[in-house]
Order: sequence, then structure tokens, then C-alpha cells
Amino acid sequence: MTALLIAVLLSQPAPNPPRTSDAADTTQRSDAHTLGEELVTGEAEVKVEDQKPYLPPQIDPFSPVNDLLLPGSYVFDEALARSVDSLTIPSHFLRSSTLRVPVERDFIYGDIVVFLPAFEKRVATWELIISNSLGETVRRVNRRGQPPAVITWDGRTENGELVPVGDVYTFTFNAYDAQGNQTRIPGDPQRIGAVVTQQGDAWVVAIAADLIFNEGTALFSEQAPARIDEAANIVRERYRREVVVYIYSEQERLSADRCRAIQTELSRRLTMPQEALKVAPRFIHGLSPKHSRIEIHIL
Repeated sequence: MTALLIAVLLSQPAPNPPRTSDAADTTQRSDAHTLGEELVTGEAEVKVEDQKPYLPPQIDPFSPVNDLLLPGSYVFDEALARSVDSLTIPSHFLRSSTLRVPVERDFIYGDIVVFLPAFEKRVATWELIISNSLGETVRRVNRRGQPPAVITWDGRTENGELVPVGDVYTFTFNAYDAQGNQTRIPGDPQRIGAVVTQQGDAWVVAIAADLIFNEGTALFSEQAPARIDEAANIVRERYRREVVVYIYSEQERLSADRCRAIQTELSRRLTMPQEALKVAPRFIHGLSPKHSRIEIHIL
């Protein structure tokens, strides 16, 4: 009996071996890969950033300055300058505490005329002669030696007075070498229409009457509003106590009418006490119409 039981036990198949862990299974599976292969398992968080192209702004902050420094051409056709060019040429503005309108090309600030003489030969003496429309010399400048690179005229006579606006002035530059040989350079006649200058503590804006009024009347010309705007802007910059407007004319009544017209227009454009803006007609018998003018004294 005992021998039979032993024989039965030996004849039964061996039990299955215990199941190994997942790590062991992985090792067994990895052992099945060929040489050079690698099994990678797991998860990782990846952040993908979108690279956007950078386009710098196509704006040159120095373009206003470059426009002023680059050489340009000048248009002497009055009608063309105020029609086509005003629409196509960029306007430059001056520094101001208030928004400025474009500077009127008829207004002269600072020096009236600038000369750039250049001579290949040595100059012993030179002179600059400025004459009015009657041929009268209003200013003569004499110097010895080579002329400077820049010669300017401030628009004043020999007595230091400002020349009348509205007149036409001619300029002649004479240079002499050591032997007395003369080189004469005539300048083109120039009409001075409006000047902005300082006289003592006051600033003066002198404007030829025909730049504002139609001839012989107190009616404004077509270009008058822009010129009055420019004069008002200068008053805003320089005003401290009061503004006095003088109107010089050959007729007493015409001077009074033009005073009232200018006072009305400036009052519309300026914010100041009513008593701070004054007008004073100036009647000069026999005054030439071309010398009729408006002088705005800013104190």
C-alpha cells in the first residue's frame, strides 16, 4: 500500500512555479530584444514654445531732423507753393506750448540774409553793400582779410534800425586782392515781407500790409488767415504783459479800419485779458503803399 501511494505521487506532473513580479517580466521581455535596441517607457511633460518672427518698426525717429538737413530744392512760384506743394511737402513744426501751424515761408526769423562766400585766391579786403529799391545804401559792411565762411545781415540799417518790410533789397559783395583787383558778386533782389525780431525787452512782428490786406482796403487777402495764425502763435510764445498792434497806412481811415479788423482776428485766436490787447492806427501822409505795414509789439 505504501509502495502504491509513492508510485502515484511520482506519476503526477510538477506544479507550476510561482508568478514573478512585473519587473521580472519586463526583464524577461527586454532579454528578448536584439543587440542595439532600447525600450523606453514612462511619461514626461514637454512645453512647446511658438517662436514668432520679430519685425522692428519701420519708423526712423530722426526723420524730421534728416529732412531738414538733407539738401533740397526751393520753389519760387508763390501760387504753386501754396497750392500743390502745401499738399505734398511734409510740414515741419516749431517747438511751442501750443500746437503750431506750419511756419509761413514769408516770415523771416533771426538773420535776414546769409552769404556763403568762397574764393580760391587770397582776399585782402571785402565789402557787402545792401541797397533798397531806390538804390539807397541802407547798410555797408567793410572788413580786411579773408571773408568768413558765413556772412549774415540782421536786417538793420547803419543806425541799428530795422529796415522797412515790404521793400525790395539788393545785395552786392565786392572782394579785392592785394593788387586791388576786384571780384564783384551781385545778389538777386529780395523782397522782405515779414520779420520777427527782438527789440530790447519786446518782440516785434513786422508784416507788409499787402500780405494781409487787399490793396487799399481793410479786407483780408486769401492767404491772410494762415499768416495771422502764425502771428498769433508768436504772441502765445512771447506774451507776458500786453500786446500792442500798430497799423501804418497812407490814409487815416484805412489805418483805423485795419486796426479793428486785426484786433477782431487776434481776439478770436488768443486767450488773454481784453485790456491786454491794444491797437494804435498810425497815419503817415505820403507813405508809399508798399511801405504800409503791421507791427505787433509783444511785451
